[in-house]
Amino acid sequence: MTDSGLDKEEFDEELDVNGNMSFLEHLEEFRWTLARSVGAFLLGAILVACFLGQVSDFLQYPLRVAYGSAEVAEQQLVTRNPMGVFSVFIQIVFLGGFTLSLPFMLYFLGRFIAPGLNEREKRILIPSCFAAFVLFIAGVAFSFFAVLPLTLSFCVRLNNYFHFTLWWTATDYFSMVVWFSIALGGFFQFPLITVILVVIGVVTVEQLKRFRRFVAVAIMVFAALLTPGGDPISLSIMSVPMYLLYELAILIGARFERAKRDKELAETDDL
Repeated sequence: MTDSGLDKEEFDEELDVNGNMSFLEHLEEFRWTLARSVGAFLLGAILVACFLGQVSDFLQYPLRVAYGSAEVAEQQLVTRNPMGVFSVFIQIVFLGGFTLSLPFMLYFLGRFIAPGLNEREKRILIPSCFAAFVLFIAGVAFSFFAVLPLTLSFCVRLNNYFHFTLWWTATDYFSMVVWFSIALGGFFQFPLITVILVVIGVVTVEQLKRFRRFVAVAIMVFAALLTPGGDPISLSIMSVPMYLLYELAILIGARFERAKRDKELAETDDL
């Protein structure tokens, strides 16, 4: 019997109801979360591999824009060694598998951390997971349809200016497309992280407003590094949407802070 009058079996059941788990049980649940995430990724990768030709053609869109002709672009990609095509295969399958499985991985992660959250945190968990996926896709799309075409077009024009013959290795091209897209998709999580920090009280909206200048400069530097053209149009296309995301995070964070203050005032009035 325990001190509360429950025997061991009843006490264990009470722990299960309250969601309390031992360290080993948490470790086991984490192992299953990883296994499910890996399984979702593998299924996504297999699906992409089944349509590898179509996906490969689609990923050559920035190169076609840079040359202004699909036929010319198709003649540019070469491989320097017999194993280069395997590197291309792996990178295409990785990007496609990761993108397709991301919603499921976020869901599995949410299920894992949900028992340790309070009611308020649980209410923002599902919207946060959905927002993370949408922002990642937005970042990948922005990279693929805006930044990469501009960057590659500049490289083509610059090589033509110096009368250089430009040969693209398939490995380097697909590596740039894959990792650049994933990096920008990850960067687009920045406003979501900012809002979450405001919601849980780590930072305030006033602090975010004071850091506006520093954030603007950091974004401009980041955009300049990613866009070798350095022209105002390329920098604007790259940096303006990023800064607007920061302003959006401030607006959303302000709404959360206002709702929190109204709730606290209501509770004070009740007392």
